[in-house]
Amino acid sequence: MKLPRSVLYVSHTAALKGSAISLAQLILGLDRSRFEPTVVFSKPGYWLENLGERGISCHVLKSRGFLGWRLVSEAKAVMDRARVGLVHLNSAVPFCKYVGIAARMRRTPVVWHIREDPRSKRVRRLKKWIRGLSDRVFVVSSELERFFEGFPVVKVFNGVDLDRFQPGVTGEEFRDRFGIPRTAFVFGIVGTIEERKGTLAFLRAAEVLARSDSDARFAVVGDGMAEDVRKIRDYLSEHELLASRVILTGRLDDIPRVMAGLDVLVLPSLWEGFPRSLIEAMACGRVAIASDVGEIPFILEGGRCGMVVPCGDDSALVQAMARCLSDRAALNEMGRLARERVVSELSLKRHVEVIQNEYMELLSAP
Repeated sequence: MKLPRSVLYVSHTAALKGSAISLAQLILGLDRSRFEPTVVFSKPGYWLENLGERGISCHVLKSRGFLGWRLVSEAKAVMDRARVGLVHLNSAVPFCKYVGIAARMRRTPVVWHIREDPRSKRVRRLKKWIRGLSDRVFVVSSELERFFEGFPVVKVFNGVDLDRFQPGVTGEEFRDRFGIPRTAFVFGIVGTIEERKGTLAFLRAAEVLARSDSDARFAVVGDGMAEDVRKIRDYLSEHELLASRVILTGRLDDIPRVMAGLDVLVLPSLWEGFPRSLIEAMACGRVAIASDVGEIPFILEGGRCGMVVPCGDDSALVQAMARCLSDRAALNEMGRLARERVVSELSLKRHVEVIQNEYMELLSAP
């Protein structure tokens, strides 16, 4: 019987953030008879402890040294001990670059998973390293696929755990915890609080609706940099009526119950690749209103199983949210279609299978 192949997963963050969550779900979904994961992070955090408790070997590589060579040396030592046969780098960050150099020194195949905006400085700065170190570049959107044209690129859509995110999950605990009436209609934005995610756009639209609908509530689920959070609090302090309807939850771990506690997810982002919160809401049978950026129109099938609005158009966002309030009966059918879409095309099982097939192709090459 063949022993499982050892794969080293590399994440600069162990926090509960989108890129790390996606990587952790991949690791937990692996066929352990075929692949044995080892994980390295740049610092401690949630996933270091969580994966470790599940019997997965995890390490923190802190040393940098002159030009990063101590980090390269430490990474190479981990690979040697675990007899790593393939390295999976997660996100366009310098930490991954140094581990990739260590892999190249060992002549170990490398895949580099890019999830960021291709216009960002760090993606552009690392582009030559990604080209030089990677045997495969995994991307989450067509925009990234075009950016890395000429590379060995594989577009891999994110997947959602259909057992955790499903219509049977109840959101009563979420509502009770934050004092949200069970009869209230709740719009929510879930993710990092930052300009790119459109948190202020969500609150501007909420402020318009708050004037006319006493039933509506608005939840901001997540945290962010201190300056970004301060902007949100300042906006609410200037709009007293809205402030009485908005719940700032901070970061929450039990996202399935959060999604179940919302009536509609709102995602007015300025840029997205393949947003995890969107497919998680859809898996719970929830309707989403989202900007026409990245793969969102593809995910929502152009508006068949969700509402797509022009990026940066506050008026269109208000209209879509108002439509949800005025035609609530239609949301059930749209939510059903959203769940069907995820089950048929966007499951975690399918996501893992695609990546494992890429692994086997690389590992079987001369």
